[in-house]
Amino acid sequence: MPADTDPATGTADDDAAEGALHSQLARYDDSPDRRTVFPADADEDDLLTHWFTADDHSFVNLQDLR
Repeated sequence: MPADTDPATGTADDDAAEGALHSQLARYDDSPDRRTVFPADADEDDLLTHWFTADDHSFVNLQDLR
């Protein structure tokens, strides 16, 4: 998934709704890829504390679960 995408749909949302999340994927050669999720409307200061990271394979597509 490209950087700054919605982890649930895999699409970018330029007009993020309140509470919307974006994510960035970090790819690694010798360990699992990691995805960091953060609020779409976070400013520079909020990005220091408003995020979480997990192995990319831990995320699932929301549409697949409906």
